[in-house]
Amino acid sequence: MWPPETLRAAVAARVRPAEPRPDAVTVARAVAEAGGEAVRAIVFFGSRKTKARPDAYSAYDLFVVVSAYTPFYRSLRDHGRLRHRPSLGAALNAWLPPNQVSLPVTLADGTRVLGKCAVLSDTALQRGTSPLRQDHFMAGRLFQPTELLYRADAAAEDAVLDALVSAHALTYEWVRPWLPARFDVADYCRTLLRVSYAGEIRPEPEGRAEALWRAQEDYLRPVYSVLLEALRERGELATPAPGVYALTRPAHPLARLRSRLYFQWSLVRATARWAKYVVTFEDWLEFLLRKARRHSGQTIELTERERRMPLIFLWPRVIDYLRHKDKP
Repeated sequence: MWPPETLRAAVAARVRPAEPRPDAVTVARAVAEAGGEAVRAIVFFGSRKTKARPDAYSAYDLFVVVSAYTPFYRSLRDHGRLRHRPSLGAALNAWLPPNQVSLPVTLADGTRVLGKCAVLSDTALQRGTSPLRQDHFMAGRLFQPTELLYRADAAAEDAVLDALVSAHALTYEWVRPWLPARFDVADYCRTLLRVSYAGEIRPEPEGRAEALWRAQEDYLRPVYSVLLEALRERGELATPAPGVYALTRPAHPLARLRSRLYFQWSLVRATARWAKYVVTFEDWLEFLLRKARRHSGQTIELTERERRMPLIFLWPRVIDYLRHKDKP
């Protein structure tokens, strides 16, 4: 049986903590209220969840799973949380899920924070964390620590858990060509983070993967220890020494090529999503600049032309960034 029940139990035990964070719960509750009955589940992830160097401007990253797109956007519009037509948001969501939507929320202490909502249907979530996925967007986020903040019912919770477990199990598929000859669970997780972040358009500095490993070790080590043991029992891995693993079959050079092509195609689709953010994400350019400044430590000043038509004149900066990114 794959994914194994042991992995499902390991993920499930950590997705619903005994004491959820009040600030994250407040954000999720506000999103669920604005989205109405269409909201099926809300999953918390990202730097606010892992506490990997967030600052006052860091958003609360959420996957918002909905039963249907149009009712969700219509509810946002009714609550004064949407400027464009609900039908436009629904069409963009169906074309290339997820959409990114920004929802400001006021916490109990009066602090204003931002909910950064990746909106998608349950069908899109299941596909995006399966072998049939078309890019790395969902799998690349959900193999890391997450928290289920809201679910409409038990069926919604089970569906999210299915997707999370699948995302964890799939890591072996896309990281296998990049694993060292011998590795332990820490090496496996570091390689996951390095390869995943190198294959995306993210303003992350060198050494970010190591920083994420340190921030997420309490989650990653026990969960991926279970996965590696399951792979050993399946015959995929050998154990030449206690706690040390090795591939029973070397990765074929074509596997590395397929992995490169997978991440390159993911970059194409990620770039296409940028065009949607102009419509779906309020103040998307300022948010992106703040994030880039936070991770790079550099002051970034745009010209008037770049601000006026960013999708045309920001490309030289984007291309320069991609040229200098570490590759897997």
